[in-house]
Amino acid sequence: MTELILPLINSTKAVFKSGLILQDRYQLQHPLGRSAAGRQTWLATDLSIEPPESIIVKLLMFSEMQWQDLRLFEREAQVLQNLDYSKIPRYRDYFLVNQTTRSTLCWWGLVQDYVQGTSLQELLEQGKRFSQQDVHRIAEEVLQILMYLHKLCPPVLHRDIKPSNLILDQAQQIWLVDFGAVQDQAALTGISFTVVGTVGYAPLEQFWGRAVAASDLYALGATLIHLLTGTAPVDLPQHNLKIQFSDRATINPGFVSWIEKLVEPALECRFTSADEAYEALNQPQNSLLGRIQTLHPNSTKKVQRVNPRIVVTENTKDTLKIEFRGYRHPSSLFCFSVYFVVTLLGTFLFNSLGGWGFILSQIVFCIFAVFDLRSPKFNQLSCLGSIWLDASNDCFAVRNKSKSEVGRISDIQYLSIIPTEVTHYTSSTAISYTQFWVNIRTKRTYMLKWQATEGEFIWLVNEIQNWLNATK
Repeated sequence: MTELILPLINSTKAVFKSGLILQDRYQLQHPLGRSAAGRQTWLATDLSIEPPESIIVKLLMFSEMQWQDLRLFEREAQVLQNLDYSKIPRYRDYFLVNQTTRSTLCWWGLVQDYVQGTSLQELLEQGKRFSQQDVHRIAEEVLQILMYLHKLCPPVLHRDIKPSNLILDQAQQIWLVDFGAVQDQAALTGISFTVVGTVGYAPLEQFWGRAVAASDLYALGATLIHLLTGTAPVDLPQHNLKIQFSDRATINPGFVSWIEKLVEPALECRFTSADEAYEALNQPQNSLLGRIQTLHPNSTKKVQRVNPRIVVTENTKDTLKIEFRGYRHPSSLFCFSVYFVVTLLGTFLFNSLGGWGFILSQIVFCIFAVFDLRSPKFNQLSCLGSIWLDASNDCFAVRNKSKSEVGRISDIQYLSIIPTEVTHYTSSTAISYTQFWVNIRTKRTYMLKWQATEGEFIWLVNEIQNWLNATK
């Protein structure tokens, strides 16, 4: 085993340098992140593998370690090494860095896979703002990791969930890194710099040494608040120890309530397990399709319609199609063209009657118009617009008259009813009224500009909401 001599025996600043090889195989490249006292994280290369692979080496310092403590650390490292979950970096090795007999310090090394990606903390510092859809997806993925960890025997508690410990990889998936579980036994040594959590993310019971599964849920909730608001939880106002954040983010009220339950200061008021939190998150009112957020005070009102113009023509597990129907009146250009043709032909046919020819042509036009407007094609509702959603292909299409636009269902952030003031001017006065449109917000905005009433649009939004929740 390679012996590393630390000349500064009583200092927490060990001489670990780029290029140094530990255990005859792990070559340090450069440090990662901000190193706390007694703790360093390095990007390294495993030289024993051909071709060499990038890895992470975490070095933790302890003082006056005894053999009993060493066995406890080895047992803890074995637990971490045996974790088998796709979004937790695999632990490869653990070792003790030898010191001289004069040294009172020991460095314990942990080796794990390197996840190529960017931490959520780095993204926040770069100015990225996370939408409700982004945060909902992150919450789901982290909860799935916690469900695995908390069901182990004994349960493994992370104890330090925060944006810097969540890595977004190149496939846009979340990884949980930097497990504090290996330090649980370090608290027995009485070393003051043992990391047991981060202020703002860790609940009170964790600082009292009584961390439970719900403690990780609190840290997750605080992390989600940071992502939604762009402000660290410790910098947000509090009331009765509760983080106040709802006024700083535009999100579904149901999602707000769900996060508030995660960060309840009182342990008994929180979700008791990751499974319970996951199930509550995916209830219809809190699900990602709670992104279909109707920003209208009467959005939940059910409207009983007589002779409805907005009609569901198809409603299956994978498909929803809704049409807006109305009477299709002929355009002004069409009416003028017909009038011109009939007048011209009538005048030509009745030319021998002189001035009476023009009069007879107008009578013929009026008779033609009356009988044509009474025909079935002008007395039945026609499709003037539609919205079609296909869950199997993750797409939707919006049609306003003859114009169609296509988007992705998974990109929908919210759906709202927008009142719009419209003014029509005449020669003598101006007439104003309120017209309602439906705004479908994704990375861009889609509008349903149908000549429908407020009540009809409320009904439409409810139908879309119910279908999306059912297809979740």
